[in-house]
Amino acid sequence: MYIEITSTANKIFKHIKSLGSKSYREKYNEFVIEGARLIKDALQSFAPVNTIVINDSFLGQRDNSEILELISKRDIKIYKLNDRMFKDISHTETPQGILGVVSTKLYSIREIINKTNLSFYIFCDGVQDPGNMGTIIRTADAAGADAVILSKGCVDVYNPKTVRATMGSLFHLPIIKIEDTVEALLYFKQMGLCVISGYLSNSVYHFDVDMKKGVVIVVGNEANGISDEVIKLSDYLVKIPIIGQAESLNAGIASGILMYEVVRQRMM
Repeated sequence: MYIEITSTANKIFKHIKSLGSKSYREKYNEFVIEGARLIKDALQSFAPVNTIVINDSFLGQRDNSEILELISKRDIKIYKLNDRMFKDISHTETPQGILGVVSTKLYSIREIINKTNLSFYIFCDGVQDPGNMGTIIRTADAAGADAVILSKGCVDVYNPKTVRATMGSLFHLPIIKIEDTVEALLYFKQMGLCVISGYLSNSVYHFDVDMKKGVVIVVGNEANGISDEVIKLSDYLVKIPIIGQAESLNAGIASGILMYEVVRQRMM
């Protein structure tokens, strides 16, 4: 049922441990997910899970029989480590005793638009906090967005903190990395999509803009907001009313308000 690994010199062990590095993840187009819930979500979403690793403690728990049965239905190699070795490759303080290696799905904007006629994108312009990025992806999934676009300056969406923060939504919608923000936004506009960016100064309120048509909602960097190149290409710069004394909203929260304005308008 499983292959036991007893040495840290084992190539599978070394490979999984190395996936903690961004450059290594990008080289092999793989990343690690941890915990039974994420593993189950990945399998049920038919994500390309290549490898499962469990520890002795996980095998000893009766409640884990369901997830093990689910794994057994797929052609996935299962490796077993002792608890000490498992902790060495885990990125959580209290490991659940199961992790998986998943292949990264690579998408292009043109590929996705041609296949699905997208009308609701979320564009992250330099979002750098893993928690915010996870919240944005999870909220985009809940709001029915068609994809999340990441500019070059964004946090690595496949780092362990971000993966956990997405709560499985990472497997439910395309994540598209782009190299050139201007080129991407110009392509959106050529396709008839309206670019709407969150912006504090000289803006209209977000609920005063028509979001029923195809839209790209842009979320900016936590410290600096949206970039100058995005400002120039935006069809609308919108702000969220702040009634109290806070200067601004968290990027994850602000993105959620804008996304659900799209939902609200389309449900009317």
